[in-house]
Amino acid sequence: MNKRLLVYYAFIVCTIMGLIFFVHSHPISSFDIYVTHEIQEFKMGHFASLMKFISFFGNSVGLLLSFFFASLFFFVTHNRREFRFIFTTLVPDLLNILVKIMVSRPRPTLANAKLFLTLHQSSFPSGHVVHYVVFFGFLLTAMFVNKKIPSVWRIFIGSFSAFLIFTVSISRIYLGVHWVTDVMGGYLFGFAYLGIILTFYLKDPESKHPLI
Repeated sequence: MNKRLLVYYAFIVCTIMGLIFFVHSHPISSFDIYVTHEIQEFKMGHFASLMKFISFFGNSVGLLLSFFFASLFFFVTHNRREFRFIFTTLVPDLLNILVKIMVSRPRPTLANAKLFLTLHQSSFPSGHVVHYVVFFGFLLTAMFVNKKIPSVWRIFIGSFSAFLIFTVSISRIYLGVHWVTDVMGGYLFGFAYLGIILTFYLKDPESKHPLI
C-alpha cells in the first residue's frame, strides 16, 4: 500500500472515530436538527416523490433489482472482471449492520423532524449512503475506466450513478430517516470500503502493482 493510501485511510479512520464519539455524546444535536429543518423547509412540486425515488435503490427491492441488472449487464457484455467485483459491493452492506448495532443511535422522531418514512433500525451510519457510495461508486469507476463498454452506456450509467451518490444524502435527511451526521458517517464508511475495492479492481491483472 503506497503512502497516499495510508494517508487516505488514516484520515478516514480518525474522522470516523471522531464522528462516532460525537454522535454517541450527542444522539440528537442542535446541528443535526438545524440542518434537517433547513432541508425539510424546501417545497417544490413533487420534491418529496423525487426524494423517495432517489432512496428507492437502497430499499430491499430497489437494491436487489439494481444489483441484478448491474451484474446481468456486466455478464452479457462479457465484462467478467466487473461481474466478479460487483459482488464485493454487497459486503459493506453486511458490515454496516454491525456498525449500526454497535453505535445504536436513535432515528429522528416527530418531536424533532417531519417523518415521510418511519424506520426503527439504528440510525448511524446511513446504510443507504454507504450502499450508494460503494455500489454506484464502483459502477461510476467501471464506466470511467472500461473503454470496452459502449459510450452511450458509460455516459448514462456513470451520470446516473454520480447523481444518486450526491443526492442520496439530501433524500435521507429530507425524508426524516437520518440526521446529517448519519449521512456524513455513511460517506466516510462508504468511501473507506470503496477505496479497498478499487485498490484491487484498478490493479492491472497483468501486474502486481495497482493503477492508483
